[in-house]
Amino acid sequence: MVLDKIKTRGEEMAVLQGHDRLQYIIDGARSMEPLEDEFKTDENRIHGCVSKLWIIGKALENGTMEYKHDAESFVTKGTAKIVIDLVNGEQQNDVANLTVESFIPLGIKELLTFQRQNGLGSLIKRVIGIAKQ
Repeated sequence: MVLDKIKTRGEEMAVLQGHDRLQYIIDGARSMEPLEDEFKTDENRIHGCVSKLWIIGKALENGTMEYKHDAESFVTKGTAKIVIDLVNGEQQNDVANLTVESFIPLGIKELLTFQRQNGLGSLIKRVIGIAKQ
């Protein structure tokens, strides 16, 4: 279940301290394939982030969710990657029933500036909103 995955990822990240945790986020971003430019539209953009962040997603025929994203900064891209990795492949209904608070066990919010925290909340709301469509 996705809530268990969130809790487990938070526990895994909890052993990382300060700069190591931030480096983990950045390293995750560096391993990603970029989103095609055709999807970098205002409609797919998450507003409220420090840097531009785009996300697309859909429910597959088997009822699982598939998301892709990209961002201008490694911190934003890596933070989004953690969230996206948790919901990719999960059942549409399970993702649709999440809340922003469901992601608190990640412990990632505390690493971010206030504006990046707002962006994280907007990202999570968009992920959930796509699953509700």
